[in-house]
Amino acid sequence: MARIETDQGAFVYVAAQRWFIRDQGTGNPVVFLHGIPTWSFLWRKVLPVVARDFRVIAPDLPGFGYSDKPATGIPPVSELATELARLLDRLAIERVALVGHDLGSLVATAFLERWPERVTHLVLTNTSFRVERWRGTGISLLSLLRLPIVGEVAAQFACPWMLRLAMRPFLSDPSVLDWATLRGYWEPFQRSFRRMLVYLARRPLFTAADLTRWRTVLVERCGTGRVPLLLAWGARDPQFRIDEAYELAGAVAGSRFLPFTHASHFLPEERPRALGRAIAVFLARPEALPAPH
Repeated sequence: MARIETDQGAFVYVAAQRWFIRDQGTGNPVVFLHGIPTWSFLWRKVLPVVARDFRVIAPDLPGFGYSDKPATGIPPVSELATELARLLDRLAIERVALVGHDLGSLVATAFLERWPERVTHLVLTNTSFRVERWRGTGISLLSLLRLPIVGEVAAQFACPWMLRLAMRPFLSDPSVLDWATLRGYWEPFQRSFRRMLVYLARRPLFTAADLTRWRTVLVERCGTGRVPLLLAWGARDPQFRIDEAYELAGAVAGSRFLPFTHASHFLPEERPRALGRAIAVFLARPEALPAPH
């Protein structure tokens, strides 16, 4: 089926699966993978910076954004990596640099595990390979969604200010989340993402064993620069804290480490141009960025 272009991006069909992608620039391809509860909108300010020298592609993962919403909910991370491989085949992309945020970093690592020969570079931002850090603490919107009936009601009556309330603790500068930006993040909730969020809250997309294995993949496949690895981190993230980033950077020989001291979890939103420039430099000359101390 033909590729369908829109003002924001394009719809691409892979078998019966419809993907939405943002695709711009020319050169070696770089794929940007979003996390929860975002979509490709997260990367909108980073993409033009990197697109000066590379082809940049930011898909909405299945179940997110404008991409199709599977009847059974968001697939597990390992299946998302498989679907990504099929998308790249459809786009005739053999080798690619991967940039991930949050859940997208896990998808990128799972892809590296299955297809290491297809990955040229890997950039991970604000994620965790410790299962307890994905569970969070206290009462949150996700904890309410786990409750039978209550979850369905909460999802049905969710509104933009609730999303703003959920995102604010993960921003060093909450002013970046103005109403225009919030409307962008809210858009998928009007396109069946509320239902996906309920599935997401009730069914984990990975296990503790998966996380342990993927961390080992990073150490073995990225160590000594075999697949160059950059850890770019919002240092004020209260959940995926920077201590793990330091520890992981130290464990992967030859990795590069770039903390952003005035950013929190949503690094691509708070420091998009600086992050974009760092990624572009890393893709051209990994050794130009600092190694962990």
